[in-house]
Amino acid sequence: MSSTSRSALTLSPEMGVEDAIASFTAVLNDLQVSHARLEQRAAHMEAELCSTNEELAAKVEELAEVKCHLESVLTSIPTGVVVYSADGQVQAANRAALEILGTQESEIIGAREWNGLAGHGADGEPNEVLCDDGETRVLARRYSTVVRDHQATGAVEVIEDQSALVRAQERLHRLDKTAALGTMAGGIAHEIRNPLHAIQGFAELLVREAAGESRATHLATRVREGVFEIEAIVSGMLGIAGDGDLHLEECDVSDLVEAARAAALQQCGSSDRWSIDIAIKADRLVADRIKVRQALRNLIANACDAQPDGGVVHVTATEERGAVEFRVSDAGPGLRPQDIHRLCDPFFTTRADGTGLGLALVQRVAQLHAGVFEPDSTPAALGGASFTLTIPSQRA
Repeated sequence: MSSTSRSALTLSPEMGVEDAIASFTAVLNDLQVSHARLEQRAAHMEAELCSTNEELAAKVEELAEVKCHLESVLTSIPTGVVVYSADGQVQAANRAALEILGTQESEIIGAREWNGLAGHGADGEPNEVLCDDGETRVLARRYSTVVRDHQATGAVEVIEDQSALVRAQERLHRLDKTAALGTMAGGIAHEIRNPLHAIQGFAELLVREAAGESRATHLATRVREGVFEIEAIVSGMLGIAGDGDLHLEECDVSDLVEAARAAALQQCGSSDRWSIDIAIKADRLVADRIKVRQALRNLIANACDAQPDGGVVHVTATEERGAVEFRVSDAGPGLRPQDIHRLCDPFFTTRADGTGLGLALVQRVAQLHAGVFEPDSTPAALGGASFTLTIPSQRA
């Protein structure tokens, strides 16, 4: 019997059949009324539940759209963003962060430490960092803890790649240094060269007049070598800081490279220690013959100097899209990553006996011809350093 029924079916021996039927009918009517009420209540609750489910579904869809939008915003931010969990694991990283760090999302998710990430040590200052892809980048990193309800729930590290800015500042500094060098070189070149030529002449006379292997001969020879070194420095300074005039002419590429090779070996003082292999796949080039030859001579001499005990130097020249690409490679110790961006600074050198003007002059020649000079990013086939000088053919 339903607990909602107000009537109870009561039968007794004294009750007649009609009375029993009437009592049973009353109870049945009560049950039907209760059932109808229950159905109405169930229908009302089902309608409320459906409405609630629809509202929840709308909220879930809205939250999904918000999440998708936030993920799109995070992905599109040009600055790198890395999200940490409360226990310090990487939970997410946007596209910019992955590109800056040189890694893939599948590799960095779950990591607690990673090349390029500073974590709590981030101070916002730019620092050179060797990233996971082997590239050295200048990164400024900031770290902030995420707090919710007065409790730390994770952290965010923001990474900004300032490599381009730092390189531009370095180039500007190099140009300023070159301009200052030009002002200085123009002022002192003639003042130095006049007495220098006199000293050179006197040293030549002493060498000729001194007897055999005497001490006087040795000292005069040392004076002459010193004069040659000073002359080379002055010439290098003038070459870097000289005007931008080009004396264009049609040049045979093979002749250019061969002349540069001969001049480099003469500069190094011995042709027995180095094997200079030349491969030419270019014909002619309209350029300043003297400047390009001087640049190639410096590159070849630099490759020889990197191997003081002798070794192999490869020189190639290939032609593509109206430009000739010269590549000089050696089997020396190679380049240190921290030195690559300073190689063309005037007076920067890694050798005790270097002047730091050779590669700066090559850079200057490339600029005058609207070309490009840079060290190769991949290791040379010989195991040492490799430099590429691209000279577009000019209009004569």
